[in-house]
Amino acid sequence: MRKRQVERVARALGASRIVPLGRFEGTPLGMMALAECVRRLRSTGPHGTGRPSNPEATLPRIVKFRTATWRRLCRLAEEQARLTGRRVSPAQIASMLIEAGVAKPLRRRRVQ
Repeated sequence: MRKRQVERVARALGASRIVPLGRFEGTPLGMMALAECVRRLRSTGPHGTGRPSNPEATLPRIVKFRTATWRRLCRLAEEQARLTGRRVSPAQIASMLIEAGVAKPLRRRRVQ
C-alpha cells in the first residue's frame, strides 16, 4: 500500500499513529506488505525489461521445498501478479518471505 493510501486509511479509522509492518504474515495486512515489496522490485534487463528482482539479492542458492509449499508459493506469485501487475516467480516470493522472516528477531524460549 502506498504511503498516501496508508495515511488515508489511518485518517478514516481515526488512528493516532502509523506503525509500519516489518514482516509478512498470512493476514490481509501481511499480504499488503508483500505486495508493496513486489512493487518495489526493479527490472534488471535492458531498458527496464525482464523479470523484476531485488538488486541487493546477489547470492544464488538452491533451496528445496515440499510440493504443497511450492504450490502455495505459485499461488502467491500469481496473486501478486494480479495485485501489482508485476510477474514474479514463486522463488522470488520465497526469497522475500525468507528475508523478512530472518530479519525479525528470534523469540527465545525461557528455560525453566
